[in-house]
Amino acid sequence: MDWLDLLAVQGTLGSLLQHHSSKASILQRSAFFRVQLSRPYMTTGKTKDEPLLAK
Repeated sequence: MDWLDLLAVQGTLGSLLQHHSSKASILQRSAFFRVQLSRPYMTTGKTKDEPLLAK
């Protein structure tokens, strides 16, 4: 294996790691928002019906 092969392997591994980190970040944000949205139900046992716009 020469240095060009090593560079190709390093580039492939770097791309895979970057892709994995990106997907992990998206999943982490998604889980955070799910927890935030379900928190009112978890603390009170019911959801609130609140208008989006003040009257």
